Amino acid sequence: MTDSDSRVADRLAIMALNDDFARLLDHGDVPGFVALFTEDVRYSNGPRVLSGREEMTEFFTARGARGRVSRHLYSGLSIAFDGPDRATGYSVWLTFAGAGALPITPAEPFLVADITDVYTRGPQGWRFAERHIDPVFRNAGIAGPEGDGR
Repeated sequence: MTDSDSRVADRLAIMALNDDFARLLDHGDVPGFVALFTEDVRYSNGPRVLSGREEMTEFFTARGARGRVSRHLYSGLSIAFDGPDRATGYSVWLTFAGAGALPITPAEPFLVADITDVYTRGPQGWRFAERHIDPVFRNAGIAGPEGDGR
C-alpha cells in the first residue's frame, strides 16, 4: 500500500467516524457514541465544555432522558493530517432537534455550526480527541439539549 493509498483509507475512516457520530447520537446509543472519543476527549459546544468520556456519558444520558430527538447532517469535511496518527478536520453541521412524539413539527433547523475536530489514531482506530462546535445560526425558538436554549 502506498502512502497515498494509506491516506485515502485514513480519510474514509475519518468520514465513517463522523457518519457514526451522527447515527449513534441521533438514535440514542450513548455507549456506542461515547466510544467514538478518546478517554481524555475535550468536547465543547459554545460555552458548554465536557472533558473525558465520563462527563460525556453523563451529559448525553441525561439528554436522552429528557426526550431529546435530533438529526444531524454534515457537509464540507476537510481533513489535514498533522502526522501519521493525528489529523484536524473542519466541517459544517446542520441539526434538527426537539422533543415529543414523532414526527416533530414544525421541521425547522435548530443549529448550523462550524465544527473543528482533532482526530487521533490508536489501537481502536481513529477517534475524536477534540470536537469544538461553534454555532453560526441558532433557532432561539427550540430549546437546547439541556432544555435551556443552549
